[in-house]
Amino acid sequence: MNKERHGELLSVAARLFREKGYRATAMEDIAAEMKLTKAALYYYIDSKHALLYQICDSAISDLLEGVREIASKDLPPPEKLRELIRWHVSMFSRYGDFINVYLADEAELEEGKRRHMRSLSREFEEVYRKVLREAVDGGYFRPLDVPMTVRAIAGMCNWLSVWYRHDGEMSADEIAGIFYDLVVNGCASPGKGESAGAKRRRASSLRVEASPRRAGAEGSSGEKGRGA
Repeated sequence: MNKERHGELLSVAARLFREKGYRATAMEDIAAEMKLTKAALYYYIDSKHALLYQICDSAISDLLEGVREIASKDLPPPEKLRELIRWHVSMFSRYGDFINVYLADEAELEEGKRRHMRSLSREFEEVYRKVLREAVDGGYFRPLDVPMTVRAIAGMCNWLSVWYRHDGEMSADEIAGIFYDLVVNGCASPGKGESAGAKRRRASSLRVEASPRRAGAEGSSGEKGRGA
């Protein structure tokens, strides 16, 4: 099986595992989708567990590739955090079936492979922790319980597996922007609280609220005279 066909096999299996559940999906279901006999499918893959492992490994490896690249950039900690959240959220639009199967079914792996997956997951979380510690040490964020904050960010992003839709009202990038605003404004040191996006939205809101008052003040020369 060539690389392209193997990628197709993983994509089909990930979609079926997500739609039907890992345990409820039979190798016959995957073979039928691939237009293969069950015997031919077993020629290319040893077992359903092997498929699950390859799907999980592909998901976490892709996630880590982007995270490692972001960690190596020369950026202020809040900007690194913005990129981390954007990359994390983007997985659900780019790689949805794979990341959803990883989150839902990683526990089905045999112990050795599960330990490997969890070591990669810990590496991923450690990048978040390092960035948050740098943000605290640099005075961007107030003192935090860093591990708990990382769990909160991961939970918020991973919950997209339940409700995110490609055809929804907001793009993954827009959702990531909202998540970043929530985190940075909740964690920031006094005086460094608002992200640029939040400041723009607040300024726009203030302009809308102020416009009727300006119109009233400019609409009557008598009111202006009394004010003077």
